[in-house]
Amino acid sequence: MKILWLFRYKPHWDWNRWFHMDFAEELAKQKGIELKSYGKGMTSSYPQFDLQQYSPSTSIEKLRQKFKFDIIIMDGRARMVTTNRSKNTILPKNFDEFKDTPKIMIEGDYHNYKDFNWFLKRGVNIILHRHKNNVEKGEKNLPNIKHIWFPCSVDNTIFKPNPNINRVNKFCFIGGLNCCYIHRKKAINKLNKQNLIEVLHHRLKGQSYVNCLQSYVSHVNGSSLFNIETAKMFEIMACGSVLFTDEGKGDGLKRLFVEGSYVTYKRDFSDIISKARKILNNVKYRKNITSKAIDCINKRHTHTIRAQELLKIIKENYDIC
Repeated sequence: MKILWLFRYKPHWDWNRWFHMDFAEELAKQKGIELKSYGKGMTSSYPQFDLQQYSPSTSIEKLRQKFKFDIIIMDGRARMVTTNRSKNTILPKNFDEFKDTPKIMIEGDYHNYKDFNWFLKRGVNIILHRHKNNVEKGEKNLPNIKHIWFPCSVDNTIFKPNPNINRVNKFCFIGGLNCCYIHRKKAINKLNKQNLIEVLHHRLKGQSYVNCLQSYVSHVNGSSLFNIETAKMFEIMACGSVLFTDEGKGDGLKRLFVEGSYVTYKRDFSDIISKARKILNNVKYRKNITSKAIDCINKRHTHTIRAQELLKIIKENYDIC
């Protein structure tokens, strides 16, 4: 199977590598797969996959002549535009009219969009939603496109426990606190009043971010107003820290992770302090949780496993070997 992978790469954003391109690399390792990439920033960053230097004048037909791809995968609508705020796409010329091969979109930010017809204009056949809640929205907004839940995954060779780091017996939070994350903001405030948490926001990058996940006994998460299953949850669990989060709406969390592999607090926060103190004070309780979490990640949520699931989806929907 020959895959054309479309992506706009920004090397200073670690998640472009860990979440998107590390997954593409794993997909390329699968038996019978040849993957070539096209998009801004791809030539210098991933020369092993580069099909052609990006140019706004390059047509999809020209790319097809160079590489007889069987399927097109677009990794996120936000990465298909020239800049975050632009409406101009990085997609090849004549892309919208090109219907010779299936087009699959791996989409993590569907909840942020208002112009759902964007996907129709591009001729997308299947949207693989990273968040379960978005599948239902997609089916309502775009009934002519197939919608499939395709959860986040993690590179467990990078995100893993580090036996050389002594864990701080405190909670930690790394990440954004914009207006949609009201649940995590309130949780952090409750824990902060009891001096149980360190808040680092976006200050850590690269290996420092990984080291931090490995350095605290537990990390706080909280679903957004859109009830998404964030990639951070998988990273926390893979690093051997206790995931402490609200459960959100729906059954996404329960379907992703086995019982006892994480700890939830109520959305009214009535139990957050008592549960937090149990995590900090009970080493055996903690180890039981993290052991189940790591086992669940390794058996169900690695990039390798998700790559195999993607190929299965393609083969179930299209006659492509």
